[in-house]
Amino acid sequence: MAGWLVGWLVGWLVGWLAGWLVGWLVGWLVGWLVGWLVSWLVSWLVGWLVSWLVSWLVGWLVGWLVGWLVGWLVGWLVGWLVGWLMASWLVGWLVGWLVGWLVGWLVSWLVSWLVGWLVGWLVGWLVSWLLVVSWLVSWLVSWLVGWLVSWLVS
Repeated sequence: MAGWLVGWLVGWLVGWLAGWLVGWLVGWLVGWLVGWLVSWLVSWLVGWLVSWLVSWLVGWLVGWLVGWLVGWLVGWLVGWLVGWLMASWLVGWLVGWLVGWLVGWLVSWLVSWLVGWLVGWLVGWLVSWLLVVSWLVSWLVSWLVGWLVSWLVS
């Protein structure tokens, strides 16, 4: 009877240890994987959102400023030249205004797209991979989710 009781106790203890170890290992692996995936998604989303906002804002602002400046300058020059050549202030003003508006719009669009894309790409890359957001979010979410899943599985 004592042998049976000791055998049962040792079997139960070994089974419990093995089950706990396997549960902990599986929980840790699953938690780490889920945590890594969630943190990667969050850091990518934050990086993308900041990138989009900054690129839109900077691109729009720089494009507007450069487009306005170039459009005004080109329009004034063309208008003055046309007005002087045709000896008509009104025609010069009208042509200058049209050319300035067209050139300003074109330059504004090009500069805003180029600057917005470049700044957005740089900022998004920095925010999502190099700055604190990626590392901190990745580490924190991975640790929290890993701990939670590990606790649930085991």
